[in-house]
Amino acid sequence: MATSTKNIIVGAADIFISTTNGDSRPATTNTDLATLLPAGVSARQGLLRSANYREVGYTNTGFEISYEPNYGDVMVDQLLDSARIFKQSLKVLLKTELTEATLENLTLSWGQMDSYYVNTTGSTIAQVSVLGTTTPQASDVSGGTLGLAAGALGDAPVERVLVAVGNAPAQVTQAGAASNARTKERVYVARRVVSIDTTAHGLKRDAATVFPVNFRCLPDDRSTSYAGSEYGVVIDRVYA
Repeated sequence: MATSTKNIIVGAADIFISTTNGDSRPATTNTDLATLLPAGVSARQGLLRSANYREVGYTNTGFEISYEPNYGDVMVDQLLDSARIFKQSLKVLLKTELTEATLENLTLSWGQMDSYYVNTTGSTIAQVSVLGTTTPQASDVSGGTLGLAAGALGDAPVERVLVAVGNAPAQVTQAGAASNARTKERVYVARRVVSIDTTAHGLKRDAATVFPVNFRCLPDDRSTSYAGSEYGVVIDRVYA
């Protein structure tokens, strides 16, 4: 391929997370993705229409993806360097900072179960078991509560699906369509992510409160169609 400035990508991504977790997280087979990413509109529009995903909103420091293979060495007497190397482990990490400091995003950053967050809206506050049975006040017409669970030995981490929608190289084309008459985007689908790192956020006079989050991407074997793409897929799309 000849060199081209059209292959240079600039711009942040929009990040979506599944509204369900664990075994209830949405499937991402080719059929599911075709429904989620309808032709003729941006993937962002398809995700916003889906009840299975929500947008995390504004982010800071962009969206970082790291692919970290680790190799072992086979040493022999006759060579000073390795005779062969072999892949012995692999990590895929996704990292960003959530700038919209909602309780939903805090639940995500802390890797908590969705059921620990209770959104209390309407004329009557829903009773939250961790707060006892206090009588709702007339002023308590909206809000939310996030429980800080202690967990137990052997608890499995909370698994979700993550989708990021960013810019694609301008050179991406679609058969039968003029490239310069189309809009392009790149969609990253991570089938199974877990928040793994210590996360801290500050409440400061001169800085916004942000929730840093570092996801470990794990291979998903729920469907035979995932073979060869167990971590997920990266899709370059062209839409009108």
